[in-house]
Amino acid sequence: MRPGCGEEVGALSLTEDVYEQLKAQIVRLELAPGAVVNEGDLATGFGVSKTPVREALGLLARTGWIRVLPRRGYLVRPVELGDVLELFAIRRLVEPALARTAAETASPEAVADLAKLVDKESGLDFGRALDAAKSFHLSLAEIAGNQRLSSILETLVEEVQRLHYLQPVHVLSPEELRAHRRIADAIGAGDGEAAAELMLEHLDEAAQRLTNGFGA
Repeated sequence: MRPGCGEEVGALSLTEDVYEQLKAQIVRLELAPGAVVNEGDLATGFGVSKTPVREALGLLARTGWIRVLPRRGYLVRPVELGDVLELFAIRRLVEPALARTAAETASPEAVADLAKLVDKESGLDFGRALDAAKSFHLSLAEIAGNQRLSSILETLVEEVQRLHYLQPVHVLSPEELRAHRRIADAIGAGDGEAAAELMLEHLDEAAQRLTNGFGA
């Protein structure tokens, strides 16, 4: 729901809309790590009642984006080194296998779509490049036919997006672009082992690059 709009679309869709907008603001650091927000101010900003805001904040708390501060409001969860390590530990467990399966099942159309996403990643707009990179990773789960993992992976990748926004230079690294291109090529060639190995290398490199920002 865009600020200033009414609530006639229905409670569930309104809550979801507020949830998605708040999550995007957290990812893009428009709501900075450690910031404290309250229902009233957010409701005024979105032009809605407190109810959908409260429900959206509850969803954000359950998915780990914020923490409830009794009688004070809600804290945007700070980012710590442990978060980076945990995120990539989970991704290492699932994404190489998804890349392998995608290489075994991808249609020519799906391979072409992956290549288009990599092209979008090289664009000048940082936000759109990150969204294309997110879509690249989620597409592998979709190609592999695992919708549950796609849903889980979405949150993990969005948390990594926030880490990118915390970096001093807002541009995707050449290493990331090259890795995605090589993974897409391996999937296009039907080489599952290569796709899995390249994905693992990509995740290791990305984890190291992002942890360096924490002085690790």
